Amino acid sequence: MTRGEMNWKIVRSVIPIIAMVFFVYYTKNLKTDYTKIEPILQTSAHDVLWRFQMNEGEELLYNVIQINGNVTKIDSSEFTLHYKIICLPYEGLMIPTKVGEELIIKGRCISYDPITERLQLDHVVRVKN
Repeated sequence: MTRGEMNWKIVRSVIPIIAMVFFVYYTKNLKTDYTKIEPILQTSAHDVLWRFQMNEGEELLYNVIQINGNVTKIDSSEFTLHYKIICLPYEGLMIPTKVGEELIIKGRCISYDPITERLQLDHVVRVKN
């Protein structure tokens, strides 16, 4: 085996490793940071629920919206606004500590169930008053 053939075998084995490193790097950069996106709507919890009940909320799905309302339920990994808006906090966000607290939040609207009339938001962050 000549020196050129040995060099080609080495290069040929390193190319997939380099490709894998580039793939991992670019897929990590594709993750969207929803906390920095400006909301397309700023409204109250009652109004956003009304929009979905009247079938006017389809354009809000998968977009960032800002909602103000009162906390009505707190679980270990989520909290609820206005009895029907389920909020999944962004990584590291502190969940409100008391029921009845008024919050202004921003998050991505991911689903609405017309049967239970529940709206679900993820990547929720608290907006400074």
